[in-house]
Formats: sequence, C-alpha cells, structure tokens
Amino acid sequence: MRTNFILVADTRDEFLATLREQLAATQYALLHAKDGQEALDYFELLKNEIALAIIQLELPGISGLDVIWQLVRRRQPGPTKVIATSCGNAPLLEHVVKELGVAAVIRDPTPVQSWPKIIEEVMHGRSRSVGESAASSSA
Repeated sequence: MRTNFILVADTRDEFLATLREQLAATQYALLHAKDGQEALDYFELLKNEIALAIIQLELPGISGLDVIWQLVRRRQPGPTKVIATSCGNAPLLEHVVKELGVAAVIRDPTPVQSWPKIIEEVMHGRSRSVGESAASSSA
C-alpha cells in the first residue's frame, strides 16, 4: 500500500505534535520541515509522493510564499495539494497565494481538531475561501 505523505512546513512544534496525534489513525504519514529550504528539499527528494503540503507563510529563511512560488515555477507540486496557513491578518498576501493555485488558506488560530476535516475536504477537491476557518464552515 502506498503511503500518502503530508508535508507540514511550520515552526510551531505544538501544532505539529497535535496534528500528528489527530492524524495517527488515518492513511497519512507526516513529514516535518522547519523552514522553507527543508520543504523544498523534501519536494525534490520525494517529488510525486507528497499528497498534501501544509505551508506556513511565515517560515524562516525561504518564506512559505517563496516555497509555493518555486513549486509553481517548477510545475510542482503535481499531484500535491497545498494549504497555506497564516498567523497574521494579511488579506492581500492570502489573495496572491490563492492566485498561485493553493487549495486553501487557513488563518490561525484554527483549532487543531478541525484539521482532519480540512485535510479531507482539500484532498477530495473541496477548497476553502481565503481566510475561512473550520469554525465558520461548520455553522
């Protein structure tokens, strides 16, 4: 059986640990990149094996926006879907990211318990509006 990798490029250790716990019973295996360069290295190494990337826009070094831009330029992620997360309130930046083909932009704070549903929605082709949180879509 083929593993479905989810690459999480994020600086928040607590978020990663909780997400890993939330997804333990699913078909997904998590990879963690602590900065933009490491995310790009994973894409180079695993190419078509990453099904989903969750990329924090505020990454150190190469920013999340630059990672997404480089993936688009390389004609990657191919089968990979991308969710961008933003810690700030930057509607223009989020609009630019959506124009690059990102499946969803999720503003923090979004409860980690909502992430399995967000991931399933994106994996099944249902994208979210810019800045829409899981809480607003379940109302």
